[in-house]
Amino acid sequence: MKDSGTCRLCLASSELRESHIIPASIIRLIRDETLDNRFYQLHNKRNQMIQDGPKEHLLCDDCEQKISGYEKYFKEAIHLSRHGIEIKQNQEFAVIDNLDYRKMKLFFLSLLWRMSISSLPEFENVCVGDSEETIRKMIVTEQAGKSFEYSVSGDIPLMNQKMQEGWSTTPFVSKSRPTVYAILIGGILYYISTTRQNSSLLPELLLNESGRWVMPLRDFYSIPFLREYIDRHFNE
Repeated sequence: MKDSGTCRLCLASSELRESHIIPASIIRLIRDETLDNRFYQLHNKRNQMIQDGPKEHLLCDDCEQKISGYEKYFKEAIHLSRHGIEIKQNQEFAVIDNLDYRKMKLFFLSLLWRMSISSLPEFENVCVGDSEETIRKMIVTEQAGKSFEYSVSGDIPLMNQKMQEGWSTTPFVSKSRPTVYAILIGGILYYISTTRQNSSLLPELLLNESGRWVMPLRDFYSIPFLREYIDRHFNE
């Protein structure tokens, strides 16, 4: 479905596509009937079997294709271990090797940017302010920046020692400064910073230029905001 307007990415007048905020490729992944599919909409405390993700008219065809390419790489690298990706796991960490830093970082920048510009209630708590324009230009020019600029890190929450690949959520927002948004996508909890300043995390815990990304394995209920939300949700 299309509508006329100004593309929010390239700023050209064009026919606009209905753009998924949560990647369509991940929506298709978590619709897999073999998974325990849960999509948590935090703005209204609902969970549902996912049919389609939140979307609205934001981008022209060319820009939609650009971002879709990053989404495709994200899914194939993280969830399908393609592109020469190696994922090893012990009792404490998962280690992902051979990542294309630029493609992966641009995926997360595009995700943060889309959540921030969205008018949908699912993303009403996401606002990166002046960084919206900075991130837009980074996406247009395909400049991923350094690992500590709008840094991205990840945890893998486990429930009964298993990753919940069929679970995704709309974003959580930290109460600290700088603001960090957390979003569960395909069972992995990603944290995206809204500033360009140095991260306090060890370099290997960030998505970084080396192509190696280390993610701690954590008990689902040891992550306070996940525990609080899920407990509140199921107790109501």
